[in-house]
Parts: sequence; C-alpha cells; structure tokens
Amino acid sequence: MTSHHHLFGPPELDRLFRPVLGQPARGLALAVSGGSDSTGLMVLVADWLALTRQDPGAVFVLTVDHGLRPEAASEVRWVEQEAVRLNFRHAVLPWRGPKPKTGLQAAARAARYALLAEFMREAGLSCLVTAHTADDQAETLLMRLARGSGVDGLAAMAPLTALAAPSCRAPADILLARPLLCVTKARLKAMLEARGMGWLEDESNQAPVFERSRLRAAEETLRRLGLTPDSLGLAAERLQRARAALEWAVAQFCRQEGCYRVDPCGLIRIDAGAWAALPADLRVRVLAKAIAAVGGEERAPARAKLEALGQTLSDTLATPTGLGRWTLARCAIRATRSQIALEREPGRRPWPELNLQPGGRALWDGRFWVTAGPKLGFAVAVRALGAAGVQSLRGEVALPKGVPAGTLRALPGFYRGSELFAVPNLAFSTADASATAVSAIFAPLANPEASPAAQPPLP
Repeated sequence: MTSHHHLFGPPELDRLFRPVLGQPARGLALAVSGGSDSTGLMVLVADWLALTRQDPGAVFVLTVDHGLRPEAASEVRWVEQEAVRLNFRHAVLPWRGPKPKTGLQAAARAARYALLAEFMREAGLSCLVTAHTADDQAETLLMRLARGSGVDGLAAMAPLTALAAPSCRAPADILLARPLLCVTKARLKAMLEARGMGWLEDESNQAPVFERSRLRAAEETLRRLGLTPDSLGLAAERLQRARAALEWAVAQFCRQEGCYRVDPCGLIRIDAGAWAALPADLRVRVLAKAIAAVGGEERAPARAKLEALGQTLSDTLATPTGLGRWTLARCAIRATRSQIALEREPGRRPWPELNLQPGGRALWDGRFWVTAGPKLGFAVAVRALGAAGVQSLRGEVALPKGVPAGTLRALPGFYRGSELFAVPNLAFSTADASATAVSAIFAPLANPEASPAAQPPLP
C-alpha cells in the first residue's frame, strides 16, 4: 500500500521514473498546468534528474493555454517562472479558435493532446510525461465501471503507452508516460507543502456538472466501502495484466499459418473455422484488430457493436450456407463457410486526398503509410484509384488474382496533376517514378504489433 509520507527518497524516485523515462532520459516533455499534481511531477522529475546527474535544460515543460478563463494568462506565467526556477525549458501552447458550447471538457482534452503532440513532433521529442495519479486511476476505473466496460476499459490507464492524439494522424512515435499512477494527490500536496511551495487551484474542476467532480465529492463514502485509490489501483494493475494476456492470445492466433492473412493491397482474410473455435472475447478482439486496420478509423467501434457483429457472424457461420455481408467503421465484412474477408468500404464520404512533398511521409486514409522519395522533383497527390484508375491499369499491369475489385479501387495512387504515375501496391510506375522511392505500405505490415492509428483499447 502506498505511504502518504511526503518524502520521496532516491530509491523511490528511481523506481518511479527510471522504468518509464529511461536512463539516460531523452526527448522528454512534461505536461504541466500548475495544479498540485503536475507541479509535484515537475519537482520530482527535477529531483530525479539531479539524482541521476542529468541536465534539466534538455527537458521541456509544456503548458496549454485553453483560453477559457480570464486568469489563464497569469497562471501560465506562474508555471513558466516555476519551470525556469527548476532549470527546465518552457513553452506555452495556446488553443485558438472557437470553443464548443457542449462537450467542452472532451474538446479541451482533444485539443490539448493534439497541441502537445504537434509541438513534440516539431521539436523532435519522444516522451510526454503527465501527472496522472492514483486518484485519477481510481476515478477512471469507477467511471468505466459505471458504463459497463470490459477488461480493457477497467484496466484504466497504463504507465506507458503510445500517444494517441485525436486529429493527429502522424506516426505513433511519441510515448505517453504516467509515472505517478501509484502516488496519491494527498501525498504530492504534502510534499509541496513541506517544501514551502504552492500550486494553482482551478475551481471549475469541482463543478458538479463533471463526472470526475461528482466522484471526488463521494470520496469519503467510497473510502468507507473500501474503494480507495490503493485498492482500485491494484485492481486496475491486475486487469492490465489480464488485458496483456488477451492481447498475447490474439497475437498468437494471428501468427498461426493461414489463420489471419494480411494482403499488401489492404485486405484481411480470417480462417472462419479457426475464428469460430476461439472463445467469444478473443473472437471480438480479432475482429476489432482487423476492422481497425482495414477501416482506418481514428476511433475503434463501440464494444457493444463489435460484440453484436461477432455474435451475428458466429450465428451466420453456423448456418448451412455460412454467407453474410455487413459493414462497420468503414469496413465491409463478407463471410463464407471457409473465410471472413474484410476490405475498405467506400462509404458515403469522399476519398481523402493527400499532398506529399519530396521526402514526405504520411498516413493516407488511416490505412497506408505513403512516402515520396527525397529525389522526386515535384509534389504528388495521393488519392484512391477508384473505378477509373483501376480500369486505366488493365493491360498495363497484371492485377492480383483473388483481390476484390473494391479493394483495388481503394488503393492509393500517386498522381502528378491528373496523371497517374505510380501505384506501388500493384508494381506500376511510369518513367518519372521508376527512379524514385515512392511507396505505399499497408499499416499492419509496417508495424504488425500495432493498429495504424495507435487505437485506444476497447472500452
């Protein structure tokens, strides 16, 4: 059980920070708003850097100015003064533009992480450190319990994960570290008070309109029931281990010969018999993995929709014909007695168009990592081949057998103006493209262990 004594000695500092920040720590940024949690994080990281003889001047403290309260500007200045006093670098990230009238907290969180990710990528930073505490972990678990979440949701927050920033479709190369998940807010406040340090209080955090505020108001009742941050944190830690075991089982299934086949053209085929023999939860997870890759959506479908699809698919495969077709999250799913095939559904939205400069790399349509070689002498547009594009290639290249027409139409083509000059997945290129590194790689093949957009776990 976590002690609430305010002292953090060298062994504990090292135990908190070395596993998630590394030794030596590189490319770090601390997300600091000025509250007791993030101020405590800033102080403790400074202590650990001094303990391990590392330069705090290589670490950024990042503060997002949401522009929602008149006092925000003075609060940002206070954080900057404290950061500079601890020899950190500091940057302010303003959230500009109109603010929504509803769902403000969710919108602010999305904007915050997008701004942080954008700054870190431009600065070449690789690890964002936040001050989520044992109290935050407990609240997250309880909120997800109230929604009927499964193992993934109840596992709450992991100490180290890929940063999935909404509206940020760049490579998932930034880690999100939460080293204080076993430390309570009360202990951080006691540590700051013992040092004679203050912090900022945001009264809006206590507004009963917010779910977390209502949980905090019920804190004493929860404690009397034994639902303390320590006990809930232990439950979340054990559920994280259970989630890891389930993910391992899915990975083992996908590695078995013939069970889960990923086609470079963006098609996934699953052996129907092998899938049907899995336990129900693993069937849902395999479907979720395939749908995330093929559909390329930023957000995973709701767990209830995945479970409903899994049950319908199981029932269909048990019929004499085993035939069926469904759509979910931009993905078309077709079943036969022998296989489940998933391909990108055209849907009602127009196909995306992406402009690439020479040397550029980006995730197109949430599915393909596309690259324009640095020696390419012109910018290119990447857009779906469509029916016209596929038709223009007939006679030019041998189209792959067994790949549905819809999958071919959904492939990325490289265009110079209106001219199609390269389709890497079909080994087609004109003279302009043959000497350059133009490529398009289906995301699961670029990183077989992750979904293309660093999807959050199932709720």
